[in-house]
Amino acid sequence: MYKNKVTVRSTKQLNPKFIPVFFIIFAIIFMSVGITTLFYPKIKEKKCSETVTAEVIDNSAESFTSGRSGRHHRHTSTVYRPTFSFTYEGNEYIVESKTASNPPAFHKGEIVELRINPDNPTDFYAPSDKTTKLIGIIFAGIGAVFLIIGIAMNVVFRGNERGNEK
Repeated sequence: MYKNKVTVRSTKQLNPKFIPVFFIIFAIIFMSVGITTLFYPKIKEKKCSETVTAEVIDNSAESFTSGRSGRHHRHTSTVYRPTFSFTYEGNEYIVESKTASNPPAFHKGEIVELRINPDNPTDFYAPSDKTTKLIGIIFAGIGAVFLIIGIAMNVVFRGNERGNEK
């Protein structure tokens, strides 16, 4: 009347040697994004060779909600995207920044220097906007931390292997 109970265990386990590799790959991706973001103003600087004076005419608010669907776990965040108005070669342009921040990077009515592409005045960047630089530093920093963790884990795993071989 007794039935034999058979337990089947998977013999496929993640080899611990691969964990540092995942950390290092993740680090390389984050550091690449961070470094690219940090050099973005330099890239834009080549195309955007004309300087204009612009006025911040609006800070468009964008809200998004994150968290669980329960009412106590939801969090709403708002970021502000500046809209600039400037005149170039007798034409008036109204352009919205591609970057957003909280608090706003600029205040409504503020006069800001923009660098524009003379072939396409709607292609611009604001040298005084530090949002892109901050994002680049954050991504590069997170990547550096994961790189250090990945290298440290690799050293520890190799040290354990050598210790087990003796």
